[in-house]
Amino acid sequence: MASDTLSLSAFYHQFPKADLHYHLLGGVRLETMLAFADKYGVDLPEQEAKCYYRAYQHEGSVVKGGIEALTFLYQLMREPEDYYRVLTEVAEDAHACGVRYIETFWNPSDTALSYATVTDTLAQAIEDVEQRLGLIVRLIPSINREKSPEEAVDMVNAMIAYPHPYVLGIGIDYKEHNAPVEHFWKAYALAQSHGLRTTAHCSEFGLHWRNVETGVELIHVDRIDHGYTLIDNPELTALYAQHGIPFTVIPSNTYYFKLWPEHEQWAMNHPIRTMAKAGLNIIPCTDDWHIHDTTSANCYRVMVEDFGFDLDSLRQMLINSIEACWMPEELKQQWLTEWTTDFDRLRGTLAAEPVIAPHKLIQYCRAR
Repeated sequence: MASDTLSLSAFYHQFPKADLHYHLLGGVRLETMLAFADKYGVDLPEQEAKCYYRAYQHEGSVVKGGIEALTFLYQLMREPEDYYRVLTEVAEDAHACGVRYIETFWNPSDTALSYATVTDTLAQAIEDVEQRLGLIVRLIPSINREKSPEEAVDMVNAMIAYPHPYVLGIGIDYKEHNAPVEHFWKAYALAQSHGLRTTAHCSEFGLHWRNVETGVELIHVDRIDHGYTLIDNPELTALYAQHGIPFTVIPSNTYYFKLWPEHEQWAMNHPIRTMAKAGLNIIPCTDDWHIHDTTSANCYRVMVEDFGFDLDSLRQMLINSIEACWMPEELKQQWLTEWTTDFDRLRGTLAAEPVIAPHKLIQYCRAR
């Protein structure tokens, strides 16, 4: 291979990306979790800590999953410097994979520190990271839907009382089985009345498409996170494709790994493929970087090598991610020009384009 050509792996790492669905604590490195435990005298053997990380499931550990890991990590992080360290490390890992912009979720109702304290700490880390790496991070405080709707309103009131330019909107996450988004309508209405953007995890765990419909039609969110079962309603799918509603989709989503443990079956049946074929506005994201054992580069590799998207499709998804982010319109237009130029330049240096089996190939073109 000539020295001036790129391998596919290098291409996945280098082309510019935005990650709009990234849980801050999902990006905590194993060694960082262990360091926090040691710092505060928490008895946490390394083998037990590994239970929270998919990368170590081959060792026979009982994997506890992302939600349990996030809950535990919030209990471990007790000082502002802990949040500074995590955001800085998240940015370093993302930067190594070509990520230029992140919108990251965190859960104010789960922390031992005040909303203002964590916000100020994260903001300082954001400024230091941008100066050092050029990577931009913005914040989406998120409702823990396993807590009460009143606590969600309290979270939004804390945001209103302490506004910050790096805080762009609100989200909602954790298990939605007994907590559909409409339970939290007051918090969403309050946020929207104060100019905050909104998104919501809906139909993440194979739950009914009605959760997506409620998020869009009743709560009026700007984006949907996950939303996979929408495809069970073809008419609604076509309507939301026509309207261009953004869906942040996660190739490493735990539910579908469990539903189809055999790799080929998982790859061919994953709803992301059907969402793309229907013309929905999909945006590949990482969700829980270290906990899910993925990276932004791997996320896009999976889209090509497992799901069968071609590189034109990746380019469109890159455009989708910029258009769906919550930065000022003028900056987004600048990124659209710069990032697609960089994508095309890097693509032009590929030693070879990916070879995709005809039965798997998806040439994705978003409905407009």
